Amino acid sequence: MNDRLAFIKHLFETNTLEYQRVISQIVTFSNWEEAQSFVVQIVKPDYNNWEGKERYEARFLKIIENNFT
Repeated sequence: MNDRLAFIKHLFETNTLEYQRVISQIVTFSNWEEAQSFVVQIVKPDYNNWEGKERYEARFLKIIENNFT
């Protein structure tokens, strides 16, 4: 399954616009630490802390991290 579609379905409750908004904000950060902090402290709590979706969360964060290295 395409990562983007899986993230939208499982992490963002099928809300494509919310996913796009989050990605748009992530690309504005200058380093991985800022992006990670944003996702963990701001995004995750809006979605029940992605409870039970750890596999998707780990993949999402790894892809983001790879973009900063």
